[in-house]
Amino acid sequence: MRKLGYKDLIISNKIFPKVDTTKNISPCETFIGQENAFKAINFGLSMEKKGYNVFVVGPSGTGRRSFVESFVHSFAKRKEKQSDLAYLVDLENPYSAKAILLPAGLGKLLREKLEKVSEKLIIKVQRTFESEEYEEKRKEIESEYKEAKESILKDLSKKTLKLGFIVKLTPTGIVYFPALDGKPMTQEQFENLPEDLKNTYEESSKKVEHLISGVIHQLRKIDAEYAEKFNDLDKYAILFAVEPLFEELKNEFSFSEKLLEHFQQLKDHVIKNSNKLKNFEEAKIYLKHILTVNLLVDNSEIEGAPVVFETNPTYPNLFGKVEYVSKMGVSYTDFTMIRGGAIHKANGGYLILNAEDILKNPYVWDKLKKTLLTEKIVIENLDSIHGINPTISLKPEPVDVGLKVILIGTPDLYYLLYEYDEDFQKLFKVKVEFDWEIEANLENVKQYYSFISNVVENNNLKPLNSKALKKVVWYSMRLAENREKLSMKMGKIANLIMEADYYSTQRKSDMVDVVDIEKAIKENENRMKLFREKYDEALKNYEIMVETSGKQVGQINGLTVIHLGDFAFGHPVKITAKTYAGNIGIIDIQRESDLSGNIHSKAVLTLIGYLGSKYSKEVPFSMGVSISFEQVYGVVEGDSASLAETLAIISAISKVPINQSIAVTGSINQHGLVQPIGGVNEKVEGFYRLCKFRGLDGSHGVVIPETNLKNLVLNKEILKDIKNGMFNIWTVKTVDEAIEILMDKPAGKLTSKGTYPRGTVNYYVGLELKKTYEKLNGKNRKK
Repeated sequence: MRKLGYKDLIISNKIFPKVDTTKNISPCETFIGQENAFKAINFGLSMEKKGYNVFVVGPSGTGRRSFVESFVHSFAKRKEKQSDLAYLVDLENPYSAKAILLPAGLGKLLREKLEKVSEKLIIKVQRTFESEEYEEKRKEIESEYKEAKESILKDLSKKTLKLGFIVKLTPTGIVYFPALDGKPMTQEQFENLPEDLKNTYEESSKKVEHLISGVIHQLRKIDAEYAEKFNDLDKYAILFAVEPLFEELKNEFSFSEKLLEHFQQLKDHVIKNSNKLKNFEEAKIYLKHILTVNLLVDNSEIEGAPVVFETNPTYPNLFGKVEYVSKMGVSYTDFTMIRGGAIHKANGGYLILNAEDILKNPYVWDKLKKTLLTEKIVIENLDSIHGINPTISLKPEPVDVGLKVILIGTPDLYYLLYEYDEDFQKLFKVKVEFDWEIEANLENVKQYYSFISNVVENNNLKPLNSKALKKVVWYSMRLAENREKLSMKMGKIANLIMEADYYSTQRKSDMVDVVDIEKAIKENENRMKLFREKYDEALKNYEIMVETSGKQVGQINGLTVIHLGDFAFGHPVKITAKTYAGNIGIIDIQRESDLSGNIHSKAVLTLIGYLGSKYSKEVPFSMGVSISFEQVYGVVEGDSASLAETLAIISAISKVPINQSIAVTGSINQHGLVQPIGGVNEKVEGFYRLCKFRGLDGSHGVVIPETNLKNLVLNKEILKDIKNGMFNIWTVKTVDEAIEILMDKPAGKLTSKGTYPRGTVNYYVGLELKKTYEKLNGKNRKK
């Protein structure tokens, strides 16, 4: 047990480097205090085996994302450039698309080359079809075709005339009429013919129909023969236009067997569909379609391997999609409407994702796992997977995938996935842990100063002087809740420096001073302290009844913390204990009314064990005791009030009053040892605010566990009053030490006879328990 002095609570000057301003400090080039994280992520990125993807864990604000991005970009620059990815038309399957991987930069070149081929082809083909040579050959074929048809029809006409019929070629086919003197008969003339002659005509008409049928077959054969001749002419003519252009492409991209095969298919397709090239507009549409290169990934401008941080990892943003357009009310798509995702862009490199984001987006996590397990990227729309879209969908050719996925998340999320997802362990074998604090020593403070200098330089801020730098270190320790540690919540540190720069500008200063840092801290607190002020007001007005003077039996000031997002504040709470005769034991009113959390219930059972083992070795604990947190209507959780509850019970049993000018916090075990608690700064300052308002007289103070001494990082106002003896802080290791501070009496040590010395608190507790036991037993005997 000891009363802390001012020197016990200030930061040692030994940890501060001797610098005047950040002007004299070189900005840091690496992240400080994350050596283990550095080794782990370097291992994960260097391990080129399946499943060695990386999961980075750590609290937010520790620079996880910045560290990962910086490290991965630096690592990736040392790697080889990765391939471009393009999709080409699949001439054999209209519901598919060909994927082609090309050395970085050649995807763009291929696109440009095929665009030029398309432009040149249109011009050359049009010139070919408009040339005199082509026209002469076409007319020659047309003449032959005409003569052949005329010859057949002339022969037919002679034969049918002999049979008494005239034939005529019409757009709908060949028709025939009975003839008289070489002219077609009218219906009337035919009806006036003798019956025998009519019969002769009818018999002859069957022969004519047979002749016509044969001629139609001949004409169809001639049509097909000459259509082939016209087609051969067009193919032959186009061949001379197409051949040189595609040969040039083959020579330029001879390294790719897949491209050579594709060029040959393109050439054959163009020649086969020569009829589509005769109309200029139709030719443009046709050639543009088959010669387009849909370049999904262009790595020409990237140094080393690609690094992609996808901040909005929706299904299409990660895995790509096939878009549709509506024509005449019908959805239509083709290979030019394939869109790549982050995985395509990161293929061969590194993909950074926020773990929580991918779990929030439907189907993303399962698809990501499937992609990593199969090592294939398959583009498929969600509506197609679930059969929502009735339109026949395009199925692009899958692409081999080889990339590292780096997930950033919280420890809880990591353990949840590790425990419940069997694929997670196979795919994310490297865990990178980010420390949230580092030792506060001279070397680390130097690095901290370098980080501050880096913030100043990167954000074009004014330099910080030495006092401002020390205050930033104080703030870092406050965040860490430890004077022996520096917080790694670098985002909060950077925000503080930028806000302080703003206030230094308001002062029209060219330097950030300690007053600016303090102003930034204060103003940030002011923006969030409304609820605290309302609570403090209720305490000041005794709406929440807490005493800060005098002595009371069975009543003590405990301390608790209210957390509101990133703002927390402490305040005192009255804890009371009442005793009465009976074998009921200790009753926790919070627990009985379902307002006790599991940890608090455990703490109460622990103190019951402590009190029973200490005071009921000779006689049973024959007394009823109720303990309550007064004016607390929510669930009480945690064990940090168990020391205060124990003292209230001891006071109630012994009838020794407790000093109300002192508040207490601490957890105990069954041996009566006081254990550390959280939120010690907020708790101390919470009681201090109330005492300051009511008037400090040197009697006020707080009892805390000895093990929490290093956690005290108090503001300068309370430190000043401690220095002047107006406010006190005591540290204790045991319940007995706390008894002596709060009850102004010796606790009393157990003698060799198994009793406590007269006049001590422990003696009075034992005495009162014995009296109660004897009274109860006496009554029982009379009955």
